[in-house]
Amino acid sequence: MLLLAALLATGIICGYIFAGNCAAETSGELGRYFEGYFSLSSQDTLSAAAVLRTLLCFFRAPLLVFLLGFASIGVVLIPLLCAFEGFLFSFSIVCFASTLGRESFLLLMALFATRMLFVLPCTLILGISSLEKARSLALFSIGNGKRVRPITYGMDYWYRFGICCVCLLIGSVLELWLVPQFLSFTAS
Repeated sequence: MLLLAALLATGIICGYIFAGNCAAETSGELGRYFEGYFSLSSQDTLSAAAVLRTLLCFFRAPLLVFLLGFASIGVVLIPLLCAFEGFLFSFSIVCFASTLGRESFLLLMALFATRMLFVLPCTLILGISSLEKARSLALFSIGNGKRVRPITYGMDYWYRFGICCVCLLIGSVLELWLVPQFLSFTAS
């Protein structure tokens, strides 16, 4: 847990540094993005593409972490994925903050709070058990010259995944419902 949290924090710091270095280059593009985003958020209908993109954003990292628990390469890729997830969140927030200014704190919270409250904990929770399983698979593959017990995925592994899926689904529904509400509130 500490390893994954430390790598997540390292990713956050790297995202902050990298976004600070390229903020001047991206501010014009992000300004145009926000204009389009605000015009789309004023629409009352919810498109299937928006729902699919939101679900993809919520389930991408936790599902990858879960699936990497079935491969010995997960020992390397799960920590890297946690660091990359921290990088993406930090980079996005810093780029948006540099474009919108410090007075946009409420807007940034509207855009990222729901996703951070659901995706990061689920990624870490699934990452802990998946890293343990991937480590066991790696040791089983190497063998160390000894007989090693086969790896079993108990019900707690599947329950943890199911609970995280329910939480991520609730988070994505909240984001689809709350973010347009917050955007219209902060834009007015």
